[in-house]
Amino acid sequence: MNEDENDFYDLKDNVRKFNPNKLTIKFSGDNREFEKHFLVEYHNKSVNQIRLALFLALILYAFFGILDAALIPDFKYKFWTIRYLIIIPSLLGLLILTFTRIFKRYMQIISGTLVNISGFGIILIIWFAPPDLSNYYFAGLLLVIIMNYGFLRLRFIWATIAGFMVTVGYIIIAFNFIQMPFLLAVVNSFFLVSLNIIGMFIAYNFEYYARKNYFSNQLLKIEKVKLRTLNQRLDAKIKDKSAQFVNLNKEIQKEIDNLSKLEKEQK
Repeated sequence: MNEDENDFYDLKDNVRKFNPNKLTIKFSGDNREFEKHFLVEYHNKSVNQIRLALFLALILYAFFGILDAALIPDFKYKFWTIRYLIIIPSLLGLLILTFTRIFKRYMQIISGTLVNISGFGIILIIWFAPPDLSNYYFAGLLLVIIMNYGFLRLRFIWATIAGFMVTVGYIIIAFNFIQMPFLLAVVNSFFLVSLNIIGMFIAYNFEYYARKNYFSNQLLKIEKVKLRTLNQRLDAKIKDKSAQFVNLNKEIQKEIDNLSKLEKEQK
């Protein structure tokens, strides 16, 4: 075990109950020492999945450019400007960031930015599309929300913020800047809000059980360290007692030899 691990395991003996903050799910109270180490481990387990999500977002955004040409050929260049000159370069920049040290520190912010860029890109396309065709792109927003809560491994708080930013953005655009039937705007908004609420429960449970499993594993490691320490102390005591016993035997044997020598002299 290296020095960092020794420092990490120097925790209070009474850390035994998993009782995180109810809202943020952060380790709190006597368990707060776990938070920093958990975030490092969570990053290490999430980084490849986030890179995959970014790669898939790039592919899907590029691929759906074909849909622009098929559905609304008169607007395809405007949409391609949004897709290929704004969104895709931004997503590519985020993908490059995942291979830098910056990403380790700001993983949640960068992942949330991925959601916002993807979501607001679709909202822009919906805004600029003809009123009778704009709703065809609404399904793309649903995909973004699903990716946000179920695929990106965003922590609950960050996933909630990112999801509702996209949702509020769509609601503002739908009711103020897009010529669509009022009932359709209400129904779409209802679906987005409902999907966010379901996603919040999913993200909360994902993070909760990830933290709980981590906590259990750390307690097990701590107990193993304690057991190893006790065994080492026991071995040391056994060796000390054995040395004392050997010395005692030597003294007894020396006394016996002295007595034998004394008896011979008396004879």
